Amino acid sequence: MTDDEIRKLLSDPARHPPCSRHLGFELIDFSVGDGWAEVAFYPRPEFANPAGVVQGGFVCAMLDDAMSVAASISQRFAVIVPTLQTSVTYLRPTPIARVVVRGEVLRFSPAGVAMQGTLRDTSGSALAVATAAAIPRPFPR
Repeated sequence: MTDDEIRKLLSDPARHPPCSRHLGFELIDFSVGDGWAEVAFYPRPEFANPAGVVQGGFVCAMLDDAMSVAASISQRFAVIVPTLQTSVTYLRPTPIARVVVRGEVLRFSPAGVAMQGTLRDTSGSALAVATAAAIPRPFPR
């Protein structure tokens, strides 16, 4: 899959998995060779916890989605990477507003994938960071 084909695939919400559409996934940019992707998400009002900010499970889901898509992009969508383990550190409350996540592949091998992600607000302040381990599987066609 070429870079243009990846952009076309990820710019069409109808072709996103339902979970990505629910989170408001929007591809910003990516690098196949460097193994990263930047994704914007648009948290919905119903993602709010009693304090009025995004509940941590949704923050984790946004980080997971961006890290996983970065790993799949790094292999030009030959694989998906089901997550085996994730660790999230919540640094600041995440507002019900556009956020940007950079997912990065730290190591990719047939046996496993190590990834990291940072979720930031629109001013660039880090709100949460994550690491994850996954296992590559053939992309379902």
